Amino acid sequence: MIRKWKKFPFPWLLPVLFFAALWLLGTTGIYNDSNQYIAMHIHREPLYSFFLWIFRSLFGETKYLDIVRFLQNGLAAFSVIWLAESLKKRFAFGQWMEALVCLILLAPHIITPVFSASGLVLSNGVISEALGLPLFYLFTAQCMKMVYTRQRGAALSSLLLSLFLSLVRGQMMFTILLWLVFAGAVVIVEKKKLAKRLLICVVCTALAFGTRTLLVKSYNLVFNGYFINNTFGSVGLLANILYAADEEDAERIADQDARVMFELSYRLAKEQGATYQDAPEGFFNRAAHLEKWHDAIKFEMIEEPWRQLHDREGFIDYIPENVESDRIAATIVKSLLPAVLGRWLYDYLALVCYGLIRSIAVVHPLLNWYALTAYLAYIVLAALAWRKNHNSNAVWLAAFSLLAVFANVFATSMIIMCLSRYVIYGLPLFYVSGLMLLYELAGGKTAGELKH
Repeated sequence: MIRKWKKFPFPWLLPVLFFAALWLLGTTGIYNDSNQYIAMHIHREPLYSFFLWIFRSLFGETKYLDIVRFLQNGLAAFSVIWLAESLKKRFAFGQWMEALVCLILLAPHIITPVFSASGLVLSNGVISEALGLPLFYLFTAQCMKMVYTRQRGAALSSLLLSLFLSLVRGQMMFTILLWLVFAGAVVIVEKKKLAKRLLICVVCTALAFGTRTLLVKSYNLVFNGYFINNTFGSVGLLANILYAADEEDAERIADQDARVMFELSYRLAKEQGATYQDAPEGFFNRAAHLEKWHDAIKFEMIEEPWRQLHDREGFIDYIPENVESDRIAATIVKSLLPAVLGRWLYDYLALVCYGLIRSIAVVHPLLNWYALTAYLAYIVLAALAWRKNHNSNAVWLAAFSLLAVFANVFATSMIIMCLSRYVIYGLPLFYVSGLMLLYELAGGKTAGELKH
């Protein structure tokens, strides 16, 4: 009997009880983006909206959100257990260490409702992160399994999971490239049929991107009537370009309609103090000012006044209207970017710094220094672990985690600011991989070295 109790996976109780409590004691969270996912709006990537549609079709309008909330909490618990178990198999740690890993993986679900202004509960909300974060944990587990075991099944499953993630949020397309990096690294380490297998990795990556485009357009054709990609990506990029522009930059825009739209939006931004000229001095102050105004520029100074002009021009369907807005925004960006590139790059790097901080901490004068120290310590630990063992399992996990953090932040900052829920994916991996580096350096046993 005692042996049976020792074999019982007690660490699993942490995620199971945690998400059961969230489901039983919580309510369905409807947030700013929720109605667009429910309505299958063309601004939103298809997978989460399709996920909602399936259960709405099966169970009706009154019951489906409760069922979705139950499934989201179940998937979240499963993903934590799956990733923790996969790491346990590789690093051969005990139940106490697995419990600590589970606790770290629960951190996004604890931090977000406590620190976000909306009190967002990820697994209870009608929000894409409810699907995205569990899928990211599963992707991490399978991608590292590909690295550690060289199994083709793990390579295929991790690539498919990266495709699913890219269909949940556009920013998560970075996971397809992350897969390419580590699939390519596996091929290089093995040194077998190098050119052929690297070419296969590149072809698989291209197929993943092509499949994503086809699926998005097919989804929009079925549910919105247009065989097109999601709209308003160019408008999102324009918000940060507009912030970095000057009034006289209108002369650089040859397209008359685009110039009129720019002058309208810029005038509104200038009146409300929403340009770089109105920002306080200082690198981080610039980031904070842009973050404060980004959504207002995008929605109140671009989308709404442009929509009113388009309505007067006779646009009836919002989708052709959005396509036209994207065309105009892309024209403005192309015309202005060479002139404002320096200021835009300054703003971009400021947003990136905020994103890197939020990926592992909270923006605060003291915690900003903590984040810098944590990244430096992380790199030092990885270097020491690699020096001790060139085939270190923890170093591979650390490299994956750090690249995931940087890729997510750099991708997100291109279009929008790095809110905590956009970059929360990297936080648990950063600390779990840091823990595994310490574990290896302290002489912890592993389940086997990498194959050669």
